[in-house]
Amino acid sequence: MPKTKNPLIRYLALDKCLRDTRKKYYIRDLLEACQKALQDYDGSSVEERTIRQDLQDMQRSSFYAAPIERHIDGHSACYRYSDPDFSIRNLPMSQAEMDLLTDTIQMLHRFSGLPKFEWMNEVFVRFENAFQIKGDVGTAVCFAQNDRLIGLELFNRIFDAIISKKVLVVIYAKYGCDTKKHIVHPYQLKQYNNRWFLVGLETTNNEFKKINVFPLDRIKNVSVEINSAYQEYMGSCIDDYFRNVVGVTVLENQPVELVRVKFYHPAADYVYTKPIHHSQGVIKSNESYYLMEFEIIPNYEFETILLGYADQCEVLEPLSLREHIRKRALKIIENNK
Repeated sequence: MPKTKNPLIRYLALDKCLRDTRKKYYIRDLLEACQKALQDYDGSSVEERTIRQDLQDMQRSSFYAAPIERHIDGHSACYRYSDPDFSIRNLPMSQAEMDLLTDTIQMLHRFSGLPKFEWMNEVFVRFENAFQIKGDVGTAVCFAQNDRLIGLELFNRIFDAIISKKVLVVIYAKYGCDTKKHIVHPYQLKQYNNRWFLVGLETTNNEFKKINVFPLDRIKNVSVEINSAYQEYMGSCIDDYFRNVVGVTVLENQPVELVRVKFYHPAADYVYTKPIHHSQGVIKSNESYYLMEFEIIPNYEFETILLGYADQCEVLEPLSLREHIRKRALKIIENNK
């Protein structure tokens, strides 16, 4: 069934058509304009009956009170504003909308130090002057953003390549290894554990293509590869690639496993209120522990989180994960004798 959300996107599309005195807009034209606006916004769609209802709502709304006229033209009807100077874009904001805008600007202030978002500073000044909005919330909200992180200076170039769909040459070095050149089709800049990663399709060797993840602090340089055609991500969404893991390490060809962990209090309450993974569920609970279940591909990041609760949890299954945790715990003991 077509989605009917985002009414404001439809209203703005209708408003543009209804103001246009150079063309007659029939219901099919209005539907087409709304479809295009929604496709550009989030890929959703709308039915004709929703557009007809939108026209009525815009007319009847005490806020919009849009002067929409319906003119019969042969066997069809066209729509327009009786006042060509009218536009819902010119209407003053309600107090609720003003409060929402204020909250949004205040929240966005916390991102202004991130590369690629320096332009926000100028936008904030314009908003604050135009609407008398105080945008700076000081330390009321704090994000874990380390502006001294190595590699952050590459953020802008990578971001631009993702948006403009350009192939990158990535000069990368693992810890203790020499630098190597990688050909990467960038899909996403992903943050995990206060660290940024480039996610993309690597085609360095055309016979072996795979999604790869590069931490920005290990990238020495990036440049555009002008001789390669950009390859779109073949799945529905790059986020789905990480759906079955914690963090950014996806072990190729590893199946999703059923993991059961017994968390003892007080760790049990903390894990319950701050789930480790979206698949987390409670099988059993009592005064001593929560028995929790995960459908996940166990990886290094997941193991590390469990080790953070080492004295307050017990891995029951699978046995392979239990053994991994045991070996890492023994190594911790050995290193801290």
